[in-house]
Amino acid sequence: MNRKALFFWVLLSLTNLGWSQEIAIRGIVVDAATQKGVENAEITVDATELKAITNDSGKFIISLTEPGFYSVSIVAEGYFGNSSYEQLYTFDKQNQIRIELESKADEIGVVEIRKSKLQKRDAGSPLSSQELSIREIERNPGGNRDISKIVQSLPGVISIPGFRNDIVIRGGSPQENKFYLDGIEIPVINHFQTQGSTGGPVGLLNVNFIKNVNFYTGAFPVNYSNGLSAVVDFQQIEGNKKKNKYRFTVGSSDLGITADGPLGKKASYIFSARQSYLQGLFTVLGLPFLPNFIDYQGKINVDLDERNKLKIITVGAFDFFRLNTGVNDNITDSIQLKNNQYILGYLPDYNQWNYAFGTVYSHLGKKTKTEVFLSRNMLYNETNKYEDNDESDPSKRILNYISTEEENKLRVEHSGRLGRYKWLIGAGTEFAQYGVDNAFKVVTPIGLQDIQFTSNLELFKYNAFGRFSGSFNGGTLLSASLRVDGSSYGENTVNPFTQPTVSISLSHPLTRNLFLNANLGQFHQLPNYSILGYLENGTLSNQDRVKYIRNQMVAVGMQYNQGKETKITLEGFYKQYSNYPFALRDSINLANLGADFNVVGNEPIESFGEGRAYGAEFLIQRRSKSGLYGIVSYTLAWSQFKDKSGEYVASSWDSRHTVSLTAGKKLPKNWEIGAKWRLVTGRPYTPDDVERSLLITNWDVRGIALPNYNLLNSQRLSNFNQFDIRVDKVWYKKKWSLNLYLDIQNFFNTKYFGPETLITAQDVNGQPVVDPNNANTYLSDYIPNETGTVLPTIGIILDF
Repeated sequence: MNRKALFFWVLLSLTNLGWSQEIAIRGIVVDAATQKGVENAEITVDATELKAITNDSGKFIISLTEPGFYSVSIVAEGYFGNSSYEQLYTFDKQNQIRIELESKADEIGVVEIRKSKLQKRDAGSPLSSQELSIREIERNPGGNRDISKIVQSLPGVISIPGFRNDIVIRGGSPQENKFYLDGIEIPVINHFQTQGSTGGPVGLLNVNFIKNVNFYTGAFPVNYSNGLSAVVDFQQIEGNKKKNKYRFTVGSSDLGITADGPLGKKASYIFSARQSYLQGLFTVLGLPFLPNFIDYQGKINVDLDERNKLKIITVGAFDFFRLNTGVNDNITDSIQLKNNQYILGYLPDYNQWNYAFGTVYSHLGKKTKTEVFLSRNMLYNETNKYEDNDESDPSKRILNYISTEEENKLRVEHSGRLGRYKWLIGAGTEFAQYGVDNAFKVVTPIGLQDIQFTSNLELFKYNAFGRFSGSFNGGTLLSASLRVDGSSYGENTVNPFTQPTVSISLSHPLTRNLFLNANLGQFHQLPNYSILGYLENGTLSNQDRVKYIRNQMVAVGMQYNQGKETKITLEGFYKQYSNYPFALRDSINLANLGADFNVVGNEPIESFGEGRAYGAEFLIQRRSKSGLYGIVSYTLAWSQFKDKSGEYVASSWDSRHTVSLTAGKKLPKNWEIGAKWRLVTGRPYTPDDVERSLLITNWDVRGIALPNYNLLNSQRLSNFNQFDIRVDKVWYKKKWSLNLYLDIQNFFNTKYFGPETLITAQDVNGQPVVDPNNANTYLSDYIPNETGTVLPTIGIILDF
């Protein structure tokens, strides 16, 4: 038994000590409009029989029998019921919770249907939306506390085999997703993120901060802009207001420290930093690439007074990617030698850093709420590649790429309630700067081109939006939203009324527990900066061609609530795309790209691409009082975009069937076990153009095969399935707690076989062999494309 395993099992054999300090849920219940405490509200701890009544200030305390994850439900005369998000309560984690109740005044004839946080319907997004609790996030098997992997348990999300975190939803490209942190847009949520898209191999956000996740695949919130496939809204916890606390974590790829505590009497903070140890690990494992990253995340909450609050948030990362050019020293296995040489031949060196910083000011009026969101974010991306990885010789330059993206954003929202009706109005503006210093060789259908340009782009974006919703007799919810977006980029984007966003949602109860939900919407997204800033002959070549991408969507579904613990949904959807960027160089819709490390859109395009995606989704989500929780999801979907001949062909995201089964169970003595199984049918892929790929002029530049776009997505990958398991054991002590977990990805060691990888034949020195019958071409060879191995992780979470 190795040292890590021995250490793990020795700790598991320790005896639990008795608890000597009270564990309690402390909170306050207030009127949502007046922010005054609600007296005599009944508080019930979910999954228990524990109850309490609020005092004349709306405050309450409920003593708990043992540590763990808990939520509470609240009922009060004259108010609609509500519930809190699930939180972890221990001896030293007892943050006060705040729950707002909406008055029933002027609601004569409206029927209240009591439901849990899991089952709650929102008038603006009554379907195509899911919510993940902290337990589902923290304990997700195979997720390794990476939020981008955790959402793969939800319906509509396709799991992609491999090591990347691309979130593919309802047949749309990863570049169609938008992410918000406490209302502030966060363009980058992954380390080593693909510029122009959203995927990457490792998640950036620290789950220690996350209170809950709202995940929208349609009926997008009108105040959150530019989502076509998904909007993900992360809500963060507040720091401890009583004393300073610390959390130390060891995960599958990094070490981390989180601190939180009070800042005077009216403020609290929470801050974390993480350092990757992948570079050292990959060196030991003998891999040809060496990634490394550092990230940080922070939040400050300030209660200025009873009606005015301020949040300050920040998140950022530094990513470094180096080639291990000495990896083949002392290697004798021929397959490994070929594979290492192949990877060293096409992967570049890579530097990226990014940050986002924002403030949220909230003011509560008598029956209104005003919020001001002010933020700045920046991305720096540098990529370099030389023939034979020899940077000393400028003539061997293949790629020198440096770019920056900077955005400064202001958004103001004003919302209120008039009896049974709610309204929201707002507007925003943004000043963006994009710069690129670009020198790269690219293989085109007409031959090899050496493209060099420097571009500096400045533009303004502006928007206005509004939403009106109401509840009617019998519990029917109706919402209508309108949004307009514009940009100073070009003549096709300047007028905001040419690309209106419209969304109409309906939710109608058929019985007490069965609801019919529907949404009809039209949504828009401005193409990414690498498209907008592309320069040819000294001019922005795409400026007169770019339009906002349009997605017209309809979704209809049913929701059935079983008790207060289970939600069952069935939805059908249809999406129609237009104005999608179409690459003129390779005659391909850019919707097919975004799942690798290239820059998406750094080329001439035309906004005439069309596509469609349609299908059905099924979900069972359960949070049981017995400690059993689970998510069962199935997605049947088609994704198609028109090729250069104007014919619909399957897109790169056309994974027809996706099944995900996730379950966990809390056991006695603070043990917990969970498992997840995923099945995804094979996605389409484009076969290699072998003849063009092996041309010496082409291979020396690319080091990787060229796709044959005349056979776009004409082949399919094999099916993929994986079973993950996780076991947790927690010790709760007076001044500290320790959580050890064993997370095993691909427990059954399932192999995934892709098409063989085309490489050049190599001589004894690892150099390409020229075809003796054609001096312009290398000889071909192939290496197996097999992935899938058991990946165990022993994790440590220490709170003190």
